[in-house]
Amino acid sequence: MNKSLFKYIFYGLILLFLFHFETLYIGPIKISHLWKGVVLVYLLFAIIKKKQKAFIYKPFIWIAVLQLVNIEIINNPLNAFVIFSTTLLLPIIGIYVLKFNYNQLRKALIFFASFFILSFVPYQLGILQSLEEGYNLSAFGGASGLVGPYQNPHGAAISLASALIVVLYYWFEGSFNKLYLTILFLLGFYFLLNTYVRTGLAMFAIGSIPILFYFAKKQARTFFQLVIFAFFMAILASNWILSNEVLMNRITGQSQYHSEESFESMGSGRGGIYIASLEIFIESNPLEKIFGMGQSEQINRIYKKTGMEIVSHNGFLDLLLANGLLGLLLFLSLILRIYKLAKSSILLKSSLFMYLVMCIVQGYDWISASLVLFLSISIVKQSTHNNA
Repeated sequence: MNKSLFKYIFYGLILLFLFHFETLYIGPIKISHLWKGVVLVYLLFAIIKKKQKAFIYKPFIWIAVLQLVNIEIINNPLNAFVIFSTTLLLPIIGIYVLKFNYNQLRKALIFFASFFILSFVPYQLGILQSLEEGYNLSAFGGASGLVGPYQNPHGAAISLASALIVVLYYWFEGSFNKLYLTILFLLGFYFLLNTYVRTGLAMFAIGSIPILFYFAKKQARTFFQLVIFAFFMAILASNWILSNEVLMNRITGQSQYHSEESFESMGSGRGGIYIASLEIFIESNPLEKIFGMGQSEQINRIYKKTGMEIVSHNGFLDLLLANGLLGLLLFLSLILRIYKLAKSSILLKSSLFMYLVMCIVQGYDWISASLVLFLSISIVKQSTHNNA
């Protein structure tokens, strides 16, 4: 067996082990927080040792720091520290991967895309059983969706959508084995549909647009490939989507108990949560408007307005409430920096589109989509450096 392949299989098995068991606890500590804390410490030491610069990630670092300066540190100090650590991990990953060269980064993207998709295979074959429940489909005429090794169905769908964007780009780009990428894409698309999570479907649909437009215009041969791709996607859609009554009910929001006919009911009630979140911001005091009220207080106030103990399900509103205008402006500054870089890279542009869809309908701190985005950023930086 090829040594590189053996190495990637070994890394994949370690990741599968960590993801599979991360919802469990060792004493009072959740395994996901434990392994992410270990990774954070390791990466911090590595960055400090090599004296790596923050590049575009300074605003993200300050967002993490803000978790320790709002009222959360008083209301729930342990949660404040956990959110600080898990938020800080994201920009630290972004800074750390800047040290790798162009070829290493491309291989890393394919590795993680492969893992996010292939990690579902042992669960689909019945070799492993998910420790968490998939999306409850009883109201839509089904049982439950796939969740694989992930903590929840949204994490599963976000990981699959992130992987599919990478696979789609490199399929058209042509530098990796097309047969492998085709199989990977078909598996990933099948698994994504069977999570029954609209967030992942929306991320993939919007994120793929820059890739498809770019390669359609690039040359006649690629345009012909795109036509073939569209033809097979139409077949898949008619067989896997249109004929699946449960999936169509999920996509259109038609359940036994309600339909999404108003803004308030849109997106499983997200519209109403967004309105409540904006009302909470308007009603907050000046200090909360600037520095935020922390996650615990955010959830508490949303509960009082909606009866649901949840965050806003929108990364921008989460930042606005938990970290104030300061947190939101820092995040918008980061997005603007990434957008400027994305002008020279279709892969980064698609990754950014996908990431923004996730932010709008779910949150900003999901690690799988962030990892794909940050690796794409590093590829652009290395390309710029090599061409300088």
